[in-house]
Amino acid sequence: MRLETILDHILGFFGRKDHKQPGSSPDEICSLIIDPSAGDIGEEIHGGPSVPIEAIQTACRRMQRAKTRYELLRIIADEVGAYDLHDLEAMNARFEHKVKDLPGDYRDRLLASVREEIFGTHHRLILLARNGAAPDMDMDAPPGPAHPAYWAMVAEACTDAAREKDPKYLYLKYLLAGFAMVVLAEPAHPVGTPFPGGQIVDEWEGTYLCPVRDKADDVPSALCPYCPAVQSTEPTFLEMRARRLERRRQECLANYWRDYKG
Repeated sequence: MRLETILDHILGFFGRKDHKQPGSSPDEICSLIIDPSAGDIGEEIHGGPSVPIEAIQTACRRMQRAKTRYELLRIIADEVGAYDLHDLEAMNARFEHKVKDLPGDYRDRLLASVREEIFGTHHRLILLARNGAAPDMDMDAPPGPAHPAYWAMVAEACTDAAREKDPKYLYLKYLLAGFAMVVLAEPAHPVGTPFPGGQIVDEWEGTYLCPVRDKADDVPSALCPYCPAVQSTEPTFLEMRARRLERRRQECLANYWRDYKG
């Protein structure tokens, strides 16, 4: 499915198909969110050492062979350790530049989520690598079944990118996303990440919901096929959470009267 049709599905579902964002087109915005390589062609790295593609390929093979979450965590942490705060700031600045022409309100909300995706995920990675464990997380458990395919995709995407540019920041994006999805079993994009049209990545009763999860599986370098979020079956606009809560309250009341007062 073409990226430009993703927004049509989202907006058409809730009657907002005619809404348009000035600046970048909706399909370009969706592409920037779901595909780490989108918009990077021809960009150069300024400052800091480059990352040889051979080193990326070797590390990806090691990550594919990881048998436990802890083993995978250690490899990811070692790879991310080659980057510093300047690299995180540069990656954030590059995304800010890509979306500078978006409407201010949407741009600010998207950038807040991207900052959490970069700096928040990095912080959690460092803490977990130092502690070696986390509450309610079995670090001896095997990574999810899709994780070998994910690292194979990362190696391929970085190899393709290396033909035109340094894959340094692209690789970092994939490392942070892999940590979130495979080690933490969370979406690569934090809950609240907004898509064009108003829908967000959401969480409901322990399940992560995404409005485009099943609509981007055929984008070769996208994160979606490896993400633990499921396709939402109803719109995930911010106001929908209140509606779900009210619906659940009514269901609980109905169950109470049937089971205990019936």
